[in-house]
Amino acid sequence: MKKYFLLLIIGFLLTGCTSNQIDGEKNKILVDNPSQIYHEIETTLKSETVDDIVNFSIVIPKEIVQLQKMGRIFWHDQNHKIQERAPMYHLRNKIECKNGGKEDCLIVGLQAYKNNLPPDFIIEECDSYGWCLISEPEFQENLVNNIKKMVEFYGFGKDIYTIGSINGDDNYSIFKNDKEIFSHKMYFGAESVVQDESIVLDLPAFTFYDLKEWKDENTPVVSRNIWYNNETINEKFAVDASSYLFSYQDKIGFVGEKDGKKFLFFNSQKISQDFDEIRTNSCCATFAYPIELDENGILFFLAKRGEKYFFVEINLNEYLK
Repeated sequence: MKKYFLLLIIGFLLTGCTSNQIDGEKNKILVDNPSQIYHEIETTLKSETVDDIVNFSIVIPKEIVQLQKMGRIFWHDQNHKIQERAPMYHLRNKIECKNGGKEDCLIVGLQAYKNNLPPDFIIEECDSYGWCLISEPEFQENLVNNIKKMVEFYGFGKDIYTIGSINGDDNYSIFKNDKEIFSHKMYFGAESVVQDESIVLDLPAFTFYDLKEWKDENTPVVSRNIWYNNETINEKFAVDASSYLFSYQDKIGFVGEKDGKKFLFFNSQKISQDFDEIRTNSCCATFAYPIELDENGILFFLAKRGEKYFFVEINLNEYLK
């Protein structure tokens, strides 16, 4: 009877917080508790292994098999994963110039790669490099060629998303077809002003580099922020940074950061312990690291605390009650 009563108390403490903002006392998470809510498994992984761009796709499965042979139990079902978000399709522009390519260059259309074609787009001929011209949705030529600093194009469904700075400064806009849907100060990092673009619960989500200020001409103050459903996640949930938006049972979650510590946030509450790092992509490339969800609602991800890496598993169903 005492044991049953104790489990009820633990369940209440873990699921009772519904505030948007983070309360450290209300969000203390128990590790390896018997009710299968939260689970950390220490790995043998090192930073050099995790950052192995060539072999990253086999690193995680090999480590899981090794730990299983050592007797560690995993809740997450690797064979029955579900899609908690849908990545957008990357598009590129087609440019035509006069005088042998030396002057009066204009973007005249958009192309998608032959091995990654948006299924709802109408595609015309492909060039020798495998890039295929898009005939529908209609290319917004006037909009695109009036943007002074062009960044990226993405496609999903029957829509094209364009990102660029109209005036060529730090104010960037995201357009859905010909309509501006978001504008904000952003920092152009190594490759883009956005780190991640996806569709979550049928709505576009962009993780962008939020430019707070310039300390001097070479030192920007930047954090990751998500724009979703006409809101920015950092401001809505009072976190310092956010990335990798996902959904389960019509509730959203993301990787949050507060005071230098990273954690998982889901259904308006913090659901994990603090970490120094939660992997959503590699340090040196844009490939995704697995934050995965299975049919039973078990969330699985790789995180680092100190010098140690952990596989973390969380039963999201416990946070829907």
